[in-house]
Amino acid sequence: MTFQKFGFVTLLCIYLLILAGGIVRSTGSGMGCPDWPKCFGRFIPPTKESELPLHYEITYKEKLHGEVLFNPTKTWIEYINRLIGALTGLFVLITTILAFKSGKKEFILSFLALLLVLGNAVLGKYVVDSFLLPGVVTLHMLLSIGVLFLLFKALHVKQITIEIPTSIRTIVLINLLIILVQIVLGTQVREEMDHVIVQYGESEKSTWVSHLGNIYIIHRTFSWVVLISHLILWNKINKAKINTLKNYSTYLLVFLSISLITGILMAYVNLPLGSQAIHLTISLVILGLHMNTWIKTSTNAKHVNR
Repeated sequence: MTFQKFGFVTLLCIYLLILAGGIVRSTGSGMGCPDWPKCFGRFIPPTKESELPLHYEITYKEKLHGEVLFNPTKTWIEYINRLIGALTGLFVLITTILAFKSGKKEFILSFLALLLVLGNAVLGKYVVDSFLLPGVVTLHMLLSIGVLFLLFKALHVKQITIEIPTSIRTIVLINLLIILVQIVLGTQVREEMDHVIVQYGESEKSTWVSHLGNIYIIHRTFSWVVLISHLILWNKINKAKINTLKNYSTYLLVFLSISLITGILMAYVNLPLGSQAIHLTISLVILGLHMNTWIKTSTNAKHVNR
């Protein structure tokens, strides 16, 4: 398989990993495996309490802050997330090897992406050891975004550049930064939600959102900025009749709609199962669309590839 084709598969795998990570967070399974890289001291996690190490409740009591009730569902959700993470690392490694045959720039960018993946794996261990320390979780997400950018960049090294008006390419970059800020804000909300869940418990799920602080209000309000800025971009592209960006503008509206709908569901329908993971993944898909478009275009006010 060529570098281009395998690189695309690797990008899909990264998005699958992000989705899996979102499921881990939304189901509270982040500590389903209290150790790393093993899970309860095993390479294959236990499925029932009788398979746990002797006196496991004492062994892991300090690491889990006293929360040592075994939940096989959460354990396997976290374990599957780790397996997808290992598969993603392997895919990025293969992509880097293929990039070496493709060209110097492709190899350097892919190698940097591989380093970030390895760094994220180490950080993943620290996330577990630190009992999901808030700042570390956000950094974990930012490194994943860095991997996406580097791979998008590597895949476009030898692609023909599309020339578009400077104003439109600038708006693409502005929207890229806006959605990035919104993702970071959303991650902060998720971190605050973790504290709310611990404080009020699973039985008070219907009140979780009401206990969130100012960061949630900022994130929710900033959604209007995201919506308006993307509508401006969509309008600009359609007025300029740039056919090469037609799919991009269409996909933006589709994915933005899904993102807004899942956001509304989380806010007003008590966080339906899967809504948080989908909301995060779709936001990163939108970010990826902006990255891909900004990377593959150049500015030329006099000539537009239509």
